[in-house]
Amino acid sequence: MQAIVHPHISSHYQDKSIQIQTQEIELPIVAILPYLNPEEFNAYCQTGCENFSKKWTCPPHCPSFMTYAADHTHIKLILYKTDCNQFSFINSEERALTAYNFVKDLLQQNLRKAEAEAERFIGPNSCEICTICKAASANACHLPHLIRYNLVAFGFNVSKIMEDLFQHQLEWAKAGQVPKHVSSVGAILLKK
Repeated sequence: MQAIVHPHISSHYQDKSIQIQTQEIELPIVAILPYLNPEEFNAYCQTGCENFSKKWTCPPHCPSFMTYAADHTHIKLILYKTDCNQFSFINSEERALTAYNFVKDLLQQNLRKAEAEAERFIGPNSCEICTICKAASANACHLPHLIRYNLVAFGFNVSKIMEDLFQHQLEWAKAGQVPKHVSSVGAILLKK
């Protein structure tokens, strides 16, 4: 299966028009399972992410992917990518993070809008609805109907998904160096 490249979408950051490349690929859920390894990737969350155990959408609180995807037969993966040069008005130390947050937030908004009653989306990031998640204080989420998880929290190898399914290499910001582009991926679970 080959990813479908869509025309660029345009959005605005401050008073600047920003172009985002989009691609999507739809496949049966069983075709995404080779990229799932929660033991390995949740261990990375535990040792390298400040959100581990502090958000209801992050490990170890996240349900298994198979539980979350129950009753769904297909998954549509959606990739957003933008060129960091479009953010040249932002100083270089903050440019990559600004561009990434812009793309990630736009994808999250568009996934939430696209979600139909029979579908469920998987966001590009951990939940950011509340400033401080109730999980940090061991209290129940007061907006459970809005909770959506992300591919990393389920234990997916997102880098490998990008490479194999989208023929796309993730670029990482390095000290003193702005990557050429930033990208984010989310998904919609489908019943077919």
